Amino acid sequence: MSKNIGSQTISTLLYHLIFLGLGLVLAMIIPQPSLSAEKIRFIYGPFHCSLSVDSLETYSQTGQITPEFRFYTQFFDSKTLAQLRHWLQKRFYSNQIELYHYTRTPEGKQLLQQLGTVFKTHSARNGFYALRAALLQASSNDQGWTILDVIHQFPTEQIQINTGDLFKIPKFWSEPAPLANHQL
Repeated sequence: MSKNIGSQTISTLLYHLIFLGLGLVLAMIIPQPSLSAEKIRFIYGPFHCSLSVDSLETYSQTGQITPEFRFYTQFFDSKTLAQLRHWLQKRFYSNQIELYHYTRTPEGKQLLQQLGTVFKTHSARNGFYALRAALLQASSNDQGWTILDVIHQFPTEQIQINTGDLFKIPKFWSEPAPLANHQL
């Protein structure tokens, strides 16, 4: 009888190990949602405020200003808000491989370093690598990519934007952005 109990224990153990193994295999092959930016945190000196990416996306798609976004719209005129919506909807077309190579050139690295001082992963961390990863991931879409696509690919839950440094990048504001216009 004890031989029967030992056999049942081994069968039960094997049964559980098989299901555990199947569960682990399924967990490895089923795609898991990746981390992406859900909030944009604006920093201007000692002032910090946040806006959800969903509010920006709603504004881009429908023109509707959510209650959360309404706070920010009071600082802009209707022309500026229309331009914001235009840039959020604008599609950029670039070959992912060529864009990858461009981001590794001295000019591409310099641009990403400058942009990384504005768009950060943490308050003291340049967003260079996060921007490059998000841009390259977003550019994999054959239908083109938008700024919101890049935000969705940003590999942290929050993008910190240092608004004071934003206007210190004269090349960014005076010329078409090389990354956005990298038509290949």
